[in-house]
Amino acid sequence: MRALLRALGNPHRAYPSIIVAGTNGKGSTSAMLASILQAAGRRVGHYTSPHLVDLRERWTIGGAMIDPQLLDECIVDLQNAPGITPTYFEALTLIAFLAFAKATCDIAVLEVGMGGRLDATNVVEPIASVITPVGMDHMEYLGNTLRAIAREKAGVIHRGAVALTSNDDPIVLDVLRQRAEKFGNRLIHVTEEHETPLAGDFQKRNAALAVRTARELGIDERAIEEGVRNTKWRGRLERIEHAGKTVWIDGGHNAHAIARTAPYFDANVARPRLLVFGIMSDKAVLPVVEKLFPLFDRIIATEPYPPRSVRADSFEGVIAIPDPDDAFRAALAADERNIVITGSLYLAGAAIAFFDKIARP
Repeated sequence: MRALLRALGNPHRAYPSIIVAGTNGKGSTSAMLASILQAAGRRVGHYTSPHLVDLRERWTIGGAMIDPQLLDECIVDLQNAPGITPTYFEALTLIAFLAFAKATCDIAVLEVGMGGRLDATNVVEPIASVITPVGMDHMEYLGNTLRAIAREKAGVIHRGAVALTSNDDPIVLDVLRQRAEKFGNRLIHVTEEHETPLAGDFQKRNAALAVRTARELGIDERAIEEGVRNTKWRGRLERIEHAGKTVWIDGGHNAHAIARTAPYFDANVARPRLLVFGIMSDKAVLPVVEKLFPLFDRIIATEPYPPRSVRADSFEGVIAIPDPDDAFRAALAADERNIVITGSLYLAGAAIAFFDKIARP
């Protein structure tokens, strides 16, 4: 990444950056933070992953998806850069750095892809390092213990950056404090909650983390309140009404995420409930299934991203419909009026595309 950035003129140094890492909640936290900075009059570049429907979702500038012509320009610049051929995610990250420089952004909010220490985003010298809740995920790359995974996430803390986290686990906090102390940085432990339009009680803590980060950067309270209020983040407990049915779409893609959303489903989705479920095979599937399946009266299993997703016929006692669109149609034709679609961000993206097409043919 550094070699390619040098060849491209180091575009990532054209503006200050905030980096957001964590297992879950980093997407909504970075979205709220970008919205706050936007409300404060900053020209914000926001880089996130994955996209749900359109690749351009990964890069927003001034609150709007990247202009196709600007994206094309950045791709051409990348193609003409000498030396190493980047991976897919590295290329997307390089495009973010290029695009935000070309668009004269005042500040960038960068969501880490995986881990932190070796992530493609972690070439910046951030003004703030934000770490959302850390759990067991991507163990094949990040380690088999919570401490090992926390060390990878802690890698986004750099000298001179204010470090903030909403983690409560003593192991995670210990690792983050050690990393912050190494550079003489403060580690701010955010324990409060903040009201947010995003559904789910856990989002209140994500909002508080974004709000405290903004305050540490000197953003005024009016912009903070306006930014939180105006945050849009699709596919996260998103509620849709269609043909007498209520549908909830959520990208809960690992056991840590499902542990946070399951109480919401139990409290807010009336029985009988129907679940449309699909998950990637590289996740800890059994803990997700054990937590989620008992909450539902019937389950349709599907395959949002074959061959990486678990086969629909792998689960006992479910209706297996491999094609996601067919699964959504079957759910709408079922007797249950309340439908939850969850298990993967790929599945959430497919659901959003399906229901958006119904609403706006």
